[in-house]
Order: sequence, then structure tokens, then C-alpha cells
Amino acid sequence: MSTFSNTDMDIPQRKLDYLFNQNIAPDSHNTPRAIQNAQQMQRLGLWNTPEARELVKEHLQQAAQTPNNVVERLTRTFVDKNGIIAEVDIEVRESLLAGSSGKFAKVKSSWEVMPDGTRRFVSAEIYGGGT
Repeated sequence: MSTFSNTDMDIPQRKLDYLFNQNIAPDSHNTPRAIQNAQQMQRLGLWNTPEARELVKEHLQQAAQTPNNVVERLTRTFVDKNGIIAEVDIEVRESLLAGSSGKFAKVKSSWEVMPDGTRRFVSAEIYGGGT
């Protein structure tokens, strides 16, 4: 698989909100996951600051460019807002995020592979030791 540049991927700030548990619409799925992600970020010493967001964004960009960390490829079928059935190709990548606390966490990031080969960040789950 070829590599691509940071300009070939999309990591919206809104998606980073989810990792820091900021402005999350409360529901039975998003709320617990966002809380867990934020607890892991805090364990790593990464608080919701512009510097921490940039560090996480750079980490995700590097993870998306690493050629040998894809652990799963799948196609998701969904109904779009117009009622049309659509499919998206997803890559799940694993990486290790180092925090300023000296601790590490495993990150499973999901990326939509666009038709032109660019990647769009979908979500991430952060795993590590106790908070």
C-alpha cells in the first residue's frame, strides 16, 4: 500500500472533541465512550488544550501513514440522510500514544478510505491502564 501525505487525510476538530469528551451529545453509546477516552487522555497527561489536541492530531496522522498497522479492513453499509443505501470502506489501525505523564495507551483508530485514496478519521478508542 502506498503512503500518503498529511494533506491526504481529514481529521475534523469535532472528532477530536470526542477524544477529550467535549461538546458530546449525550446518548447511551457516545457518552460512556467519550468519558473513557477522556479518562485515558488525562491518564496520559493530555488535557483538552490546543497543544494536546495538536499532539493527538499529529499522532493520528502518523498512524494513518504507517503502512503495517492496519489490523482490520471492512465495508460498512448504511442508509444516508436521503434514504439511499451506501457503503464505506473502513481501515482500523493500531498505534501506541505516548503521553506527557510518561504513560502509554493503545489507540485503535478507524479511517474511511475515500474513493480517491485519501483517509477521513472516523473515530478512535483508547486503551490503557487504570485512570
